[in-house]
Amino acid sequence: LHEGSRTLPPMIQINGDSFGLTKGMVVPPSQEWFWDWCVATGYAEKYDPDPSFGRLWPTAQYLARSLDAETVAGKSVVEVGAGLGLCGLVAAKLGAARVRLVDREPLALHMAMSTAVLNDLDTTSASPRVVAQAADFADVGDDVGPVDMILGSDVLYDPSAAADLAAVCARLLRPTGGTALVADPKRGRAVGARDAYCDAVRALGGQLDVTPFPLRADLPEETILVAARWSS
Repeated sequence: LHEGSRTLPPMIQINGDSFGLTKGMVVPPSQEWFWDWCVATGYAEKYDPDPSFGRLWPTAQYLARSLDAETVAGKSVVEVGAGLGLCGLVAAKLGAARVRLVDREPLALHMAMSTAVLNDLDTTSASPRVVAQAADFADVGDDVGPVDMILGSDVLYDPSAAADLAAVCARLLRPTGGTALVADPKRGRAVGARDAYCDAVRALGGQLDVTPFPLRADLPEETILVAARWSS
């Protein structure tokens, strides 16, 4: 799809049929290829990128496959730590009215928005279906809300950041009916991070529902869904 240049990394197009992204997804050839490009071009030294976005993590696949039109159609959605944007883009294909992809890595968002364009999702009109924002989730402004749904996968990687995630969910979610869905490996991506997030949600007056996803043969990593809601 793109061999790489001084300004853009190598990118390939992969099959997205199983997620409803029937025209494919734009991704780096691998995390290693992306990092090698970062080093070779000086991008790594200048911007300190995080190459972890460069794969479709099992948690993102579980969360994306759990979404359905009944849940997301007509809703406003924010995906935090979006990376390649799998969950947010699936929500858009299922009929979400507005989707905002938030990630601190601009090149991840470039690929995510390329996937959106590839799959005929509006990114350019006066009221686009899909937009992107390069930011840490804690820096998403109040003007983004209120939203109906916040999605996140593999975002509980630092116990010290868990309270920030809970705070942005409480701040942006619509007080009636708004839901934050966070997928996390059962074993935890970081020790104590999920507990810290759950504690922070409760401290902010939220209610939690923690359930395992049914295990898939093609995705053997056991994954937990943490659903958080606030009521006015």
